[in-house]
Amino acid sequence: MAVIAPFRGIRYVTARAGRLGELISPPYDSISPAQQEQLLARNPFNVTHIMLGREKPGDGPEENKYTRAAHLWREWLAEGYLRADATPAIYPAEQSFTAPDGRRLTRRGVIVACRLTEYREGFVIPHEKSLGSFKADRLQLLRHLKANLSPIFGFYQDERGEVPAVLAPSALETVAEAISDDGVHHRLWRVDDPDVVARVRDILAPKRVFIGDGHSRYEAALAYRNEVVAADPNLPADGAHQYALMFLCSSSDPGVVIYPTHRVISGLPGLDLPKLLQELGRWFTVDTLEEDVRRTAGRAWAVSKLGEHGGKSTAFLLVSAADQKARILTLRDDADLSLASLPRSETLRALDLELLHGVIFQHLLGLSPEAQGEEKNLSFVRDTGEAIQGALSGRYQLAFVVNPTPMWQLQAVADAGETMPQKSTFFYPRLATGMVMKSIDPAERL
Repeated sequence: MAVIAPFRGIRYVTARAGRLGELISPPYDSISPAQQEQLLARNPFNVTHIMLGREKPGDGPEENKYTRAAHLWREWLAEGYLRADATPAIYPAEQSFTAPDGRRLTRRGVIVACRLTEYREGFVIPHEKSLGSFKADRLQLLRHLKANLSPIFGFYQDERGEVPAVLAPSALETVAEAISDDGVHHRLWRVDDPDVVARVRDILAPKRVFIGDGHSRYEAALAYRNEVVAADPNLPADGAHQYALMFLCSSSDPGVVIYPTHRVISGLPGLDLPKLLQELGRWFTVDTLEEDVRRTAGRAWAVSKLGEHGGKSTAFLLVSAADQKARILTLRDDADLSLASLPRSETLRALDLELLHGVIFQHLLGLSPEAQGEEKNLSFVRDTGEAIQGALSGRYQLAFVVNPTPMWQLQAVADAGETMPQKSTFFYPRLATGMVMKSIDPAERL
């Protein structure tokens, strides 16, 4: 069962810190070095100063970006730039946005404290592999800060929309509102009525929570909890360290959309395109597109051709720097997949990305799973145009544009207790950091 609790949200006091739009940030793992500098310069109280501060020459165990973050956190609370709400609450939230395909959508959910459980317990379920370096970094920040800054994105099945129906009459006054750099309109409400909170808790109790985004943060929170409990087994079972900050959203919400994350190859020595194309022919039908993908119309047409295969067959759009051409790779019915390193699970073998990573990256290009996990010669790009143009410009040797993973397939993988390759899904938009935050101090009871 999913156990949720209200909490005393920690929020910016905008009268002191500044306009909320200048204070929030994207999640740490989607911030480029240039964007980090822009956010740090925007406002001295931007959450990036705590979430992703600069590393400095001479940093060591006693003085580093984590100790500086903890100092700022305590200082901002003490001086009134941040303030904890007076009473525990749950926080309905929405994001209104223009999707990459041009649709105007709104995604609605509720931010809660969700009790941490091990994956094997089956209450909170991952769907993709996380990157160890990210988890280690977030764990260090938790140890120093003792707070969750960014909500993990979780979803659950609620076809009847029970939670939004319960919350709607109570969420009357917006307590926080901001527009982020990507044009997303973020709104936050606060519900502290014990009866309403209890009804939401009862509705969610039998549900399983699937992690959509934030696997590394969830695993870091779990590791921190385990460390704290091991150090003092007598801590209260309802201490704040037992819960993670989580945005919960119905998988049926019309604003829940999944977009793909494309794969690009660079710096791979000895890459021979004619040889690769010949080897690809053993597993895929390789169709060279006549349209010139250097033109905008040609790129759009190529992507639309790939989209025709979505949910029907395994296919990729391959763009190569060497000959400036685009090709549709479609898995052949007679492909002998036993020759490649693929998982035994039929659920996983049905995933486009498992075949891309197992057959093409590992078997044909020689990238081991370890090298892929460490992103050696392999990078991830969310913008389709950037992936294609990066290959045409020579910045990448190859770009593999992929179709999005459908929600039913994501849930099937999670239900089977399996995990997809890293960065298999992109829930757009990502949740802003800094709208509401949560203490994980064991002394605070939830």
